[in-house]
Amino acid sequence: MMHPQKTSQPRWIDFDGEKGQAGELYYWEKQDLFPNGIQRCFWVHAVPGGVSRGNHAHREETQVLVALAGEIRAKTTDTLGVTQVFKLNHPSRGLLIPPLHWVETDFSSDAVLLALSDREFSEADYIRDLKEFVKL
Repeated sequence: MMHPQKTSQPRWIDFDGEKGQAGELYYWEKQDLFPNGIQRCFWVHAVPGGVSRGNHAHREETQVLVALAGEIRAKTTDTLGVTQVFKLNHPSRGLLIPPLHWVETDFSSDAVLLALSDREFSEADYIRDLKEFVKL
């Protein structure tokens, strides 16, 4: 398991892309972040107002979050208690979330979130209890 003091902080990832009369195209080929490729992706939409999603951390998984539509507020907290707030609102940019960061997300009514992960789903990787996370 990764040690908290060695964990990097969440940060923006700008995607390469092209803008033209036929629209905008963005892509991600940053193999240095996910050397084994994307192992899982999922998307979330139709989140009712006032409902917070996420509310967990991962022990080893790294994710990149992208707002494909609308606006998503992502609040991250690391094991030292450092909190950051990010506003995802354009598909040309993603938010890299390293392991051992508690994440809470709030969605605008039209938001669509795409999450890309460096690992397959594993319930054992999740920390779903904030009290347990704070003890780390």
